[in-house]
Amino acid sequence: MIADNGADKGTDQAAAPLGRLRLLPRFDEPRLLAAQMALIDQSFGIAMLGCSLAAFILAAGLMLSGDRPGALPWACAMALACVVAYFGRLGLPGRLTEAGAARYARGMTAMLSLIGALWGLVAWLYLDVRLPAVVICVLSLIAGMSAAALAVFSACLPVAIGFFIPSIVPVWMVFLATGDIEYLPMFLGTPLYLLVLMVFARNYSHVARHSIALRFENVELISQLREQTVRAEAAQHAAEDASRAKSVFLASASHDLRQPLHAMGLFLVSLGRTGLDERQRQLVAHIEASSGAAREMLNSLLDFSKLEAGVITPRPRPFRLQPLLHKLENEFAPQADARGLVYRTRDTTATLYGDPTLVELVLRNLIANAIRYTQQGGVLVACRNRRLHAVVEVWDTGIGIPVAQHRDIFREFHQLGNPERDQRKGLGLGLAIVDGLARTMRTRVTLGSRPGHGSVFRFNMPQAWGTPEEAPRPLAPRGLDGLRVLVIDDDVAIRTAMSELLATWQCQCHTAETEEDALRALGTFTPGLILADFRLRGHRTGQEALDAIRQRLGRHVPAIIITGDTAADRLRTAHAAGTALLHKPVVPQELQQAIDALLRVAPAQGEDSRGRQTRAEAE
Repeated sequence: MIADNGADKGTDQAAAPLGRLRLLPRFDEPRLLAAQMALIDQSFGIAMLGCSLAAFILAAGLMLSGDRPGALPWACAMALACVVAYFGRLGLPGRLTEAGAARYARGMTAMLSLIGALWGLVAWLYLDVRLPAVVICVLSLIAGMSAAALAVFSACLPVAIGFFIPSIVPVWMVFLATGDIEYLPMFLGTPLYLLVLMVFARNYSHVARHSIALRFENVELISQLREQTVRAEAAQHAAEDASRAKSVFLASASHDLRQPLHAMGLFLVSLGRTGLDERQRQLVAHIEASSGAAREMLNSLLDFSKLEAGVITPRPRPFRLQPLLHKLENEFAPQADARGLVYRTRDTTATLYGDPTLVELVLRNLIANAIRYTQQGGVLVACRNRRLHAVVEVWDTGIGIPVAQHRDIFREFHQLGNPERDQRKGLGLGLAIVDGLARTMRTRVTLGSRPGHGSVFRFNMPQAWGTPEEAPRPLAPRGLDGLRVLVIDDDVAIRTAMSELLATWQCQCHTAETEEDALRALGTFTPGLILADFRLRGHRTGQEALDAIRQRLGRHVPAIIITGDTAADRLRTAHAAGTALLHKPVVPQELQQAIDALLRVAPAQGEDSRGRQTRAEAE
């Protein structure tokens, strides 16, 4: 039995009708007892009603079988006890709570002991062994009521025993008092019946206790699961908030850094076209190298932001791998030579099926990483043909990567051997970008490495069975002489630098700080091309300014949005608009190529704008 020190008094008091016998069962601890009494309370009304009806049925039988005037008062006393027990329990405050369960159990035990004693009294008074019909009637009802009590009250063993003993013991005493050997079976069977009732009651009580304990465990488990769910949701919200804060920080930091770098790059191009001596040109070259390193790190942030934004969509097609490897060798071999490394490419005839731009970006990051972390030896780029796919590999003889770090190196901003955060070793985004691009192409980059022995990165690509499309030859750049360009940017340095750059390309340039300035300029300046910053004053965007200008002019004007934002939502918005997009800092060659591509798509629009402006001036 489960009991605590606090329940001992309740136990002894509950057993008061039977004497303070230490062998009697005790009440369980308050939480279990409250649940047990709740089970009994559900059927208590039916039990009392059945007990009253059985008493009147027995009284009627006794009165019909002989002159027994006391049977009816006995039945009335039984009914009164049942009514008091039923309604009296309703007056107990908090009877089904942990605090009031012990009081309720003691009171119910006392009432059931009284009711059981009344059943025992009718046996003592009217169980005449000389009248078999009376014996059968009395014994049947007492046995039936005991069986009903077993079903209803066994959830709490002391309550059930409080009914069994006073109702069965008088029957046994009646048979004992006869002194007749013929009633020996009844004399022995009555206590055996009582013992069986108590054993079954004990078993039922154990089952009920076990079920209640399981229910409590389930409730606690559900509560724990709810708490864990709440904590997990809170942790998820915190992680999402941290991720958003990180994205906002990266976007803001990237934008603020790109602004001066963008202007500096444009000024450097204009400066390089002026008359400089050799020493000045060397200084300009060093400045351009530093600007290029910063631009490379910011472009890494941009590539990472594009992956997070989900705006990178593979465009697979058959392509030959060898021209791409040759292009990368021409770019990276001089860097390897400058570090005293050997750069080798193993020739291949493989034709892959995938997005060559994304494959190039993966290889570019892997090769740059290999050169950065290799002090001696070299780098090898190779491709192994398999039956249905090809394995592209980048080998190096660098520092190697411990096994424990094989997964961590693909996390963003994670770097090996760079505790001082040397900027020459990048931001730690290269492999994170590689992993994201590989997943975008539905492949996976694997790593084999031993510290001090170098590393090899591999990824699989399906082989193409068709004939690869030949890349179109680049067209000669169009002349920009006389092109009228409207520049919209709220940064005066960028407006000045862009104006200087466009002047060197023989363009006619007009600059505007805001959307309103640009709209006012349309009265005297009709643009053939618009270059607009994404962020403008007054919480306006370059796309909104572009839409307003096109609506004012009543025609489509070629335009390029230039942005320093890398936030995921900004990238998705820009891509959804379908406008040409360049990211600061813009390399002048990239800007010239973008302008050339736009004018080739809509050459008539550009010519028309120049003609309309000429006519306006003539008028």
